[in-house]
Amino acid sequence: MKRRTVLQELGAALACLALSVGCSNRDGGPDQAPSAAPAPRERAGATAPPAEPAKLTVGHDLWIGYSGVFLANELGYFKQAGLDVALKPFSNPGDTLAALASSQVDVGLTTLQNLAVLNGNSETDVVAIALVDSSNGADAVVAKDGIASMADLKGKTVALTLGEVNHMLFLFGLEKSGVSPDAVKITSMSADDAGAAFVAGKVDAAVTWEPWITKATKNGGHVIFTSASMPDTITNSVVVHKAKLEAGSGAYTKFIGAIDRGVQTLRSEPDKAYPIIGKYLNASPEDVKGMLAGDKIYDLADNKRLFGSAEAAGPVYASMKSVVDFAVQSKLVKKAPAPASMFDGRLVR
Repeated sequence: MKRRTVLQELGAALACLALSVGCSNRDGGPDQAPSAAPAPRERAGATAPPAEPAKLTVGHDLWIGYSGVFLANELGYFKQAGLDVALKPFSNPGDTLAALASSQVDVGLTTLQNLAVLNGNSETDVVAIALVDSSNGADAVVAKDGIASMADLKGKTVALTLGEVNHMLFLFGLEKSGVSPDAVKITSMSADDAGAAFVAGKVDAAVTWEPWITKATKNGGHVIFTSASMPDTITNSVVVHKAKLEAGSGAYTKFIGAIDRGVQTLRSEPDKAYPIIGKYLNASPEDVKGMLAGDKIYDLADNKRLFGSAEAAGPVYASMKSVVDFAVQSKLVKKAPAPASMFDGRLVR
């Protein structure tokens, strides 16, 4: 109410000023020049300056599942949505959450597993507001010749990232093969470094992702276990602080919408999309096509189905429960966070 009163008073003052100037011109002598000031109605028709774009710094790792994000950035979809987006790459999905927690980034792209570990070990308000993709073979265990299965890894050296999603994949594979984790020599490094170490012949096997799976198989390695054996479990999401979401969701809504445009471009114009994605992943268009065969990229319609409604929860909650159960069994968390507490689907429903 105070703001309206001040504006009204200012308007009244300007009106009086205009009348005063007009009267002075009429009453003045013949040697008095008419006022050169523009009429208020001329100034009122001026075009308002465009709104400043909302700035978002987005943390991510170099993963094929973020193809929609890469396309939205490269093709200008973020800018067209009124956003100024800066992509900030990290080596591991978990690094993204650490950066989000310390306010280095505004948005994080990371796995449900990392989100569960964060919420299971600290008090946080970080939630997933959208799903980006689900690995269906794009995460894998690659091994040298002579290692035909997970059972053959006994006594071998395996590179992986302790506590990250590729560690979860590895433990799941060992469990299915009846092999104790203690029977394997684990060396911890990022998924990218693990792939590079394998290609360089420094380890017997590695748990890595694309594009390193493709690079490994081109350099004498072969795949012995993949995420296809645990579908809809290695899922990546868009995560933010819930407090910021409550303060204003406009920028996040635009961000999700621009990613959806990127996914639609990937589906409708793949030959246009592959070289752009390859630029981010340092991979050829043909390799990008092969990588995408092992990953399910989600659009907005997929998100609506996966989140479900407020009355009927979608399948993503069951996927998160599996992730939480595994994190508890593997002693990756101090407590079991409630799956529902880590999602906020209002923007995709």
